[in-house]
Amino acid sequence: MATDDEIREGLRELDFACHASWKLGQNIVVGWMHAGNAVSLCAAPNWRVLAEAPHARRILSGGRQMGAKTFAEVCKILQARPIRVELPFAVGDGKGEVKPVVIDQVARRYGIARTEHRAVILFDIVGFSKVEPLEQVAQLASLEYSINAAAKKLGEAGLDVELARSTTGDGFYVWNRIRGFEADMRLYAALVLILADNAIARARGERRLVPVLRTCYSIGGHYAYHQIEGTRPRGFEYLVGEVTIELARLIGKALPGQICVGRFVRPTEPPVVRELDTLMFLARVEKLLEKIAGVAIGGHAIASANTQLTGGKIGDRAFPVLIHRIVDKHGFDHDLFNARILVRRADDEPIVAGLRPDELAGFEASPVPYEIPKPSA
Repeated sequence: MATDDEIREGLRELDFACHASWKLGQNIVVGWMHAGNAVSLCAAPNWRVLAEAPHARRILSGGRQMGAKTFAEVCKILQARPIRVELPFAVGDGKGEVKPVVIDQVARRYGIARTEHRAVILFDIVGFSKVEPLEQVAQLASLEYSINAAAKKLGEAGLDVELARSTTGDGFYVWNRIRGFEADMRLYAALVLILADNAIARARGERRLVPVLRTCYSIGGHYAYHQIEGTRPRGFEYLVGEVTIELARLIGKALPGQICVGRFVRPTEPPVVRELDTLMFLARVEKLLEKIAGVAIGGHAIASANTQLTGGKIGDRAFPVLIHRIVDKHGFDHDLFNARILVRRADDEPIVAGLRPDELAGFEASPVPYEIPKPSA
């Protein structure tokens, strides 16, 4: 069994090899494999990686740890010679071995990875540019506190999350570093608690120091990368891709206080895979939200929490749920649902977030009937 000093020294050696292969961003570390106490790295020029990725899915999609066959195929496509690093410990899931996830955390900082399905929230502070700098700082700090508090309260309920964020200047993209279907549901639970905490802060505090939010949640594909500072990439990831672009388009049309949920399809995970649309996904979230019952917010325990996607009329017909179709500045259509969140608490008034249908008069969107999708085969 390797000592702690040997593990630290081995990871430094691995980081040194990745950094040397990376060449300040000229190359991308595409993948790695291990055999015993040796790790092999595949690194190639970024232009070649990005040119070949559309033709060979495994180059950027899936885990960065690869089996021997896949690793050899990727190296061949990218014309890359494997870089072998001998470590003072064995890599694996056995007793006394260092788990592959530890190696992966080092290698990922020097690469780009594609994720097909990931939940992301975009919080936008209304009127941010119109207030004094000190108020801007206070509003950002208030929102950050709500995000941190939500993560803590979910942990108390046994729903651990790792909430990452990147700033947009007047808000944040927020996502769960943990991947998977369950992780995406937990991110929505975090959204519920963040907006509830924000509502309590606005009711109790100096309103100009607590932000009015526009909020969007959706699921989609993206690429993850690590930003370069000086000569080294940061230790945490940034996201860019379809889901972040979609959220930016939606938030551009959202009204103050509105909660928008994108129209998406999220596959469940094996052994039984089903494709769930937005409403079916939120139905699963409703069950998950039962686990936050008893968690205190604003000094009172949560009794229940649920989401309603609002409906309305098209002509003379009333629909229980409506899709709202917006047109972005480039002329592309984007579909979303208008959501309202209700958090009931013991011995106190419920917390309500989101806009009612009659409050959407200024919302630049066309209503479309929601049709229940046919079950997938």
